[in-house]
Parts: sequence; C-alpha cells; structure tokens
Amino acid sequence: MTHENEELELDQQTQEMLAADQDFGFARVYTIELKYKQKPSFARKRLLEKMNLYTGEVQQPEEQKQPYHQSTWEPSLESESDLLHFFHLNYLVNFADGEMPAQTSLMPAPSRPASEYETAVQQAWHWADAEAVVEECQYSLFLTDMMASGLEPKERLRLITGALRAILETTPCDAIYFRESDKLLEPGDYLTAIEAGASLYGAMNVRFFNVQGNDHEQEEMLMDTVGLTALGIPDAQCHYFDLEPGDVAQYLTSLAYYMFDRGDVIQDGETFGPSEELRWHCEHQYALAGPHRLVLDVDPGHPYYAGKHVAPIADDM
Repeated sequence: MTHENEELELDQQTQEMLAADQDFGFARVYTIELKYKQKPSFARKRLLEKMNLYTGEVQQPEEQKQPYHQSTWEPSLESESDLLHFFHLNYLVNFADGEMPAQTSLMPAPSRPASEYETAVQQAWHWADAEAVVEECQYSLFLTDMMASGLEPKERLRLITGALRAILETTPCDAIYFRESDKLLEPGDYLTAIEAGASLYGAMNVRFFNVQGNDHEQEEMLMDTVGLTALGIPDAQCHYFDLEPGDVAQYLTSLAYYMFDRGDVIQDGETFGPSEELRWHCEHQYALAGPHRLVLDVDPGHPYYAGKHVAPIADDM
C-alpha cells in the first residue's frame, strides 16, 4: 500500500469514526459557556491554584508562563486566540504514540442574544430567572476540553467539572450554559449541587414535552434526558400516557445515574425499576426528540406506553 493510499484509508477511517460519533451523539470536544454581565478579569495565580486543587497537577504552555508578571488575565473579547490553556497531568489518555494529558482551554467567545437559548429557557424548570439573566449578559467565555474524549465518561466529566469549579471560584459568572445538555444554570445552584454529589446536574437535562396533534383521547407526553450521549452513555426517554410527570422524571434520573455509574449495561428486553413490582422494559432506539442520538427507551407497559413513534413535538409545557 502506498503512503498516499495509507493516508486515504486513514481519512476514510476518521470519517467513519466521526460519522459514528455523530450518529450516536458523542462529543469529541465538550463545551461549557460562561456568561457575564460585566467583562471578566481573572487572577492568574488564584486560577492556577484552583485548577491544581480540583483537577490535580496542572501545567501550562511556556508562552503562557511568561506573562505571569501580569497578575490578571482580561480576555480580549475581540480575539478568540486570546486563551488560557491547561495540561492536566492526572488525566492521561492513551494514543497510538503514547500517553498524552487531557487538556482544557478557556477562551473568549461572541456573546449571543437570549433568543439563541430559547430551547434551554423553555426547559429551565429549575431556574425561573434564566431568560432574564441571560438577556443581561454581554460577555461569554468557552470552557472546552481537548484530547479528552478517550477518557472514561466519569473521568471526563470530573475533569471538566473540576475546571469549571476552579473558574467559578476565581471569577464567578452570572449564567452557565452546558451546550451538550442544552441547559442553563444559576452558578450558585450548580456549585451547591456538585458539592452535594449531583455530578450530572449540569451535564444532563431532563426535558418534558406535551405532544400535540395526536389521535389519542389521553394526554400524550414525552420525557427524556439529553447530554449523556455526548459523554458516551445513552440518554433515556419515556413516551407515555397518564403517568405523573414528576414520577417519570425521578425514574429517568435514577436510570441515567445508574447507566452513568455502570455504563451501557442494560440490554434490550431487560427491565429496570425502583421495585420488583414496578419494572419497565428497556430498548435502545434513536431519540424521538432532537438532537439525533441514541437513547434507552423505557416502556411502562399497557395502558401507559405511547409507542415508538411520536407526532411532531409541539410546545413544551
């Protein structure tokens, strides 16, 4: 095989891998947006100390070590190349050429209007003031991971969560947006939840939809999680009639934490439930509500299960 053919084959393999990721919903790069009402300014030394505290030993590129006579980093919001980059030595990823530390970057990003967070606002049951706060925010930063997609899901989330915590305790923002879960969060609530052990509080969103235009006499509803597939674990969904939404939400949350802790271990046809009397059948499917991704569909049985197909999703409640 010629070198040219080898490159072509590699490109095809890469394309197939990326296509499979897209079909599953996996995120090669994980992104969290921090939104500020006032232009942020970071105490470099404090940020590095917090990064070491929450993510373990950290190194930075040589060019970023030089300006430490400047005690602060005020991101130039006109240039996305103005960034802080961190190598996390406690999070090593195996590659063909050897191990490499996972990395995170903090960089300026264009501030988007509140209208671009419409779907997140619609599902922000946990934060009534989300839309109003986002409308006041004029500045944004992206926290992203790099070379981290090879980490186990729990390790990858622990890394990005630790980096986010370091940032919030250095220069608190006014709103957090988890892109992969389409979830807006109040920063204080997020820190409280993480400290209480709710590791998926930002990374997973539990969504609720009323399905309009159906031919059923009963009220048809769809509830799902979004955000887990970005980390390599299927999301969960339930398409149902006549069940209490709060109970379904609690069930899906428990199921999601179970899969996140143990992996995609539930096989098609197996059951999962809070008790021996209440067991719902599970099956891997593609999501009924976007984004396109793999989910574990749970069937609560007759007369509650609304099936594997859904009318066009109408307005969320």
